[in-house]
Amino acid sequence: MGSMSGRGDCRDAGRGPWVTGAFVAVLAGAVLLTWVVVRAATTEPVPWVKPAEVDGAVVRLTYMGSECRDGASVDVEEDAGRVVLTVHETVYSRSCSDVGVTYDHEVRLDEPLGERELVDGACLVEELSRRSACR
Repeated sequence: MGSMSGRGDCRDAGRGPWVTGAFVAVLAGAVLLTWVVVRAATTEPVPWVKPAEVDGAVVRLTYMGSECRDGASVDVEEDAGRVVLTVHETVYSRSCSDVGVTYDHEVRLDEPLGERELVDGACLVEELSRRSACR
């Protein structure tokens, strides 16, 4: 009886490497797919429509973005003379039309805008500075 038990152990041991190899292959595929999906997203600055609506320390921006937008954020740089607001839109590469979609974004400044200059950070990027929204 003792020898039968030993044979069963050998057969089970043969399945272990195959199952482990399959698991590693599936895990590697999932990591690769995640990497491809993350790399397919692009985040770029987008000019906003001028003039922005300002109410003290609250600035409401409107911009034309992609219908494939996954999200947007606004970078805020404030100093004594000016406030630079840069809208960054994240878009996944999907099949989308060229028709832009209007989006609104509200930003709260540390202090009211007052007499400070309000600057579109996307228009400071050379390639975007020639767009009509930046003139």
